[in-house]
Order: sequence, then structure tokens, then C-alpha cells
Amino acid sequence: MNTNNGIWLCLHFSQLPIEVFDRHQQEKPVVIISRQRVVYMNVSAQKLGITPGSSMNTAYTISEQVVSFERDEEKELATLSQLAQWAYQFSPNVSIKVPHSILLDITGCLKLFRGIKNLKATISEGLNRLGFTAATGINGTPMSALCFAESGFAESGAEKASIEIIHSDRVADSLHPIPIQFLRIDEHIQNTLHQMGISRCQQLFELPIDGLNRRFGIFFTDYLQRLTGEKPDPQKFVADKPRFRSDVTFLSDVTNTQSLVFPMKRLLGELQDFLIGRQLLVNQFRFKLSHRNHSPKEFTIFLANPDNDAQMFLILSQLQLDKVGGMPEIDNVSLAAGIFFEAEADSGDLFHGTQFKQKDGRTHSKAEEARAVRLINMMTARLGPQACFGLSLANDHRPEFAWKPVTMATKDCWHDDQPSGNARPLYLLPTPKFLSPDVPYLSGKLELLQGPERIDFGWWDNKGIARDYYIAQHHSGALYWIYQHLHDRSWYLHGIFS
Repeated sequence: MNTNNGIWLCLHFSQLPIEVFDRHQQEKPVVIISRQRVVYMNVSAQKLGITPGSSMNTAYTISEQVVSFERDEEKELATLSQLAQWAYQFSPNVSIKVPHSILLDITGCLKLFRGIKNLKATISEGLNRLGFTAATGINGTPMSALCFAESGFAESGAEKASIEIIHSDRVADSLHPIPIQFLRIDEHIQNTLHQMGISRCQQLFELPIDGLNRRFGIFFTDYLQRLTGEKPDPQKFVADKPRFRSDVTFLSDVTNTQSLVFPMKRLLGELQDFLIGRQLLVNQFRFKLSHRNHSPKEFTIFLANPDNDAQMFLILSQLQLDKVGGMPEIDNVSLAAGIFFEAEADSGDLFHGTQFKQKDGRTHSKAEEARAVRLINMMTARLGPQACFGLSLANDHRPEFAWKPVTMATKDCWHDDQPSGNARPLYLLPTPKFLSPDVPYLSGKLELLQGPERIDFGWWDNKGIARDYYIAQHHSGALYWIYQHLHDRSWYLHGIFS
């Protein structure tokens, strides 16, 4: 009996060891080697007659243009993890099956994508843009979908009848033609089964489960029961916390940094697709330029506001790329982002950028806001993240410390939940100007219009103040913010109202 009652889709990346080095580049013959033997190759190398197990001497004899890479299993796992993050846009339940497969529980998302056929087409189109190829398998249990994908068998008419198969205890029947070498079982068990004349799952399933248990152990029979759905098979899903990393490896060294613009554009396009698929925005990302014989160089792009515009990302990245020096050769460029923000729904601008007066008297236009953000981004890329900053209130009653600079990346602004309502001048003198010891006087006696407002604060940090503040008017009509020192009763000018 099928206990899962689910629909599982498996993506099997059989060429992942070579695609981590050779995406979108199919003209040159590329091989992956392990212990000086060819283990994977691209289409161009296959056409030349290079086969798995060939030595590099044989490969170079066939063609001098062969490019070789040592197999990097850590990079394969990192790429598989990123593909799982990418697949999260199709299902919240995504599981990694090393070495080269991903499982998706698509039970609850078929209606959203209007059926299995449309879902498969959408996934295939997205993988093609990324430069990866995957075989798909669909069935009612995780392990059976994995078998379908890794064996290369068609989904037994799954596009038309998969739901019928999955929900009618026929998972085992759908596995009948699968050769047993595609089951995830120990090699010695496979050899023993072959010696018994068992080569396909149908023959295996006809054997009594008790006899298999006695001969091969409980772990083998437990796997078979999870495979056919007789036992539940809970999966460990990837974390929902998003992260992004992608890279491009060059088949020959790049010596001109301007030649990196096109691969950077492709990486930024992948980032944009990831952000749109996951409904996220990013406010910073990092490029890393590497070469096997040189120390890597990194630069980070900071944005004034979180965004997902690849075109703007590229303009800012080119400005930073012009500053990079000390890299005579580059064989890899990578892009990473780790801080994300939820994208807010935008209802659009019904009045096409028309300015409207807000309650505070200011006018607001989305077009103007976008232009301002673009300008800040350009200035930050040109001058550096520390050169451009904003201003914010600070949680301090002393006028000298009641504001603080705020970087565009953090925007750690402070908001007063209970504003006092007392007026503050826009212009504050760097150092208060002495007026007189007894009466407020500045080219004539000042008239006190409002006050006093006492500020007695900060005695604990040796920067305390004790002052009575007033709003005073000059005979010319100018308004000043002045105070009287509580200790010596002298008067000072501290600010000027506009």
C-alpha cells in the first residue's frame, strides 16, 4: 500500500561534474579527470572519440585543444545546493540527493503550474538558461522518482497517468522495467542478485520479503518498502533561508578585465531570475575574481534601496570593475549574495508619475524616487560606501548628539515614538557662539518668543549639559535658537531657523 500519497519529481544532473566548469561553452572539448583518467566529457570531446577511462596522453593525442579540469566534488555539492535553492521557487519541499540529484515534492503545486507538463517545461526552460541539463523522473515516492531519473527511463506515461499511478498502489508496477543497478543498494547485493538471475525490479518484487530480509538484512528490505511506498520515507528538506552563489570558469585565462563584462552580465541575470522566482530583493552583492596562481580580488556593490534590477546591477559593477588592479590573469568569476529582503507588491502608478501633495506638504513621485536612488547608487559605486550616507535622529536629548550618520547598507535609523513637539532649527552651529553674560544680545537685544525648554542630560558620560533653550527673534525678523547656561547664566547662540 502506498503510504506517501504524494507526487515527487526528481531532477538528475548526470553531467554536473562537467557543467560546473563548462556551462554554455560547447565548442572546445572539455574533460574531467580523476587520477589522470577521463571520467566525464562534454559533447565536443565525445564527438572526437574520447571515452571514459582514457588517459590524458590519449586525449591530447586525439586533440591538442582538449581542456582538462580535476574533478571537484566540493564544487559539485555547492552547485547542487544552489540548484536546490533555485528549485525552491517551484516547491517549498526540496531535498538534495548526493551526488547529482534533487527531489521536489510537487503534490501541492500542480494547480499553480497547471499540471505536470507545464511544470516540467518551466523547470526545463529555467535550467537551460542556467546552462544545466537534467533528466526528470516523476512517481509517488521519493526513491521511485529518483530511480526513474537516474535510470534515464521515461516516466511511464507520467505526464498523462502519473496521478492515477501514484494514488492507486501501482508505484511498484511502474518500477518493473527498471534494472536493479539503478537501485541505491550495496554493490555486493547487486552482484548477488545478478548471480541469482535477477536483473530487473519486477523479478526482485516477486521474491518474498521475509526471505530477502533474512538473506540481505533489514536495511535492504526497508529500502524496498520505502521505494514502493509501503513505508513512509520522510525527507530532509533544504532550509528556507535564501542564499545565492554562482560562478563562471573560463577555458582559457582572461587578461583584460573589460572582457569580464559579459560573464558578469550573465551572472547578474541569474541573480535577477533567482530574486524574481523567490520574490526577494537584495541590497548588496559581491564579485570575486580568481586565478589558480594569484590571490583573489573581491569587490562589493552596495545599493541605496533593495532591488532586483540586473541592468542597474551591471552598471554599478562596471564602475567597480574599473578600479580593480593587480590581476594579470583571471580564470574564474563568482557572484554571491547573502542578505535578502521580501519584495513588496507594487500596484503600479495609475497617474504615470504625477506628483501629489502628501499630508506633510511634500510632493512624492515614484519616478523621482527611482532617479534619486539611482544617483545615490552611482555615487556610492564611484566614491565608496563610506562616502555616501544619510542622516537620522539619534536617541539623545543633547542637540550635539541628537543626530547620526546612516550608511546606505544598514539604514539603522532611529524613530522617536513620542516626539516632544518642540521646534528644532535646520542649521545647528558646530560650536555654540557666546552672546553675552546677562541678556540675549546679537547686534541688538533679542526678543524671546518661546521657552524655556530645559535640557539637563548626559552627566554620566562627562559630556553633560544643563541649559534652558529659547526661540528668539532678531529685529530683522530672523529666528534664532539660543540657550542660557544654568551654571553661569550666560547666553549662547546654538541654531538658526530657516
